[in-house]
Amino acid sequence: MTDLERIPLGIYEKGIPLALSWRDKFVIAKKAGFDYIELSIDGKDPRIKRLDWTDEMIAELGKLADHFEMPFRTMALSANRFYPLGDPKYFDAGIEIVKKAIILATKLKIPIIQLAPYDVYQKESTADTRIRFASSLFEILELIQAYPVTLAMEVLEDVPHFSTITECAAFVRKVNHPQFKLYADTGNVAYNGFDVVSDLAGGQGEIVACHLKDAISKDEHNIPYGTGLVDFNSVLRHFKNTDFQGTFTAEVWCEEELGFIRQLPSIQRFLRNKIKEENKE
Repeated sequence: MTDLERIPLGIYEKGIPLALSWRDKFVIAKKAGFDYIELSIDGKDPRIKRLDWTDEMIAELGKLADHFEMPFRTMALSANRFYPLGDPKYFDAGIEIVKKAIILATKLKIPIIQLAPYDVYQKESTADTRIRFASSLFEILELIQAYPVTLAMEVLEDVPHFSTITECAAFVRKVNHPQFKLYADTGNVAYNGFDVVSDLAGGQGEIVACHLKDAISKDEHNIPYGTGLVDFNSVLRHFKNTDFQGTFTAEVWCEEELGFIRQLPSIQRFLRNKIKEENKE
């Protein structure tokens, strides 16, 4: 059994306003009670430009993380939403983005990169685009063998063939690469009406990280914890009983509002309390 209280609990970077300095972000996350910040690389400026940071810029951020004793543990690479690995127009750029992310993660000592497994975005997925996605992935996995990084595909509510943990885990097992695993998301599974705990069971042994997020529908996010579809006690009980050794991240969005910062301590307390409740069982 897993001691859940030893599992690191992080905060998604987008839960803190982008305009703040990294020092301020670390101060806020630390005061709120989180163990780390999940670095975001999305498809828009300025976050995607982080892939081209100089070594000096990377080293400066690494020193800040060390100073606050909050090492980065995961990177949320969502940029492939806009550069899908199966789209003939974008897959070359998508591969390059993932390769750069692997190098950045290595320099920042981030062991896990969350991959958004889009073969296409806002287009019809076909057998050809899914084959091209797999081909792009295998090219990336050839590179990753030289780096101390695991690529973990995210379960996504808007990718029909990867909308459950069970489906994603089947693909991960088919690929069968030691550095290709699964990033679970409680909210994304609940969005689509699936039982989260049953679905988690389908990913047993493949999950290296999990977004702890509540949900009501696809059209709403930032649902207050404990008011949606996700039974966090059951989710955490599953992780305890299956010897989970990964990370938990609270995935929330501040929508660039400074006032949202005041909610972070209560989010942390909600999740820690659930963790403690299940740890005692």
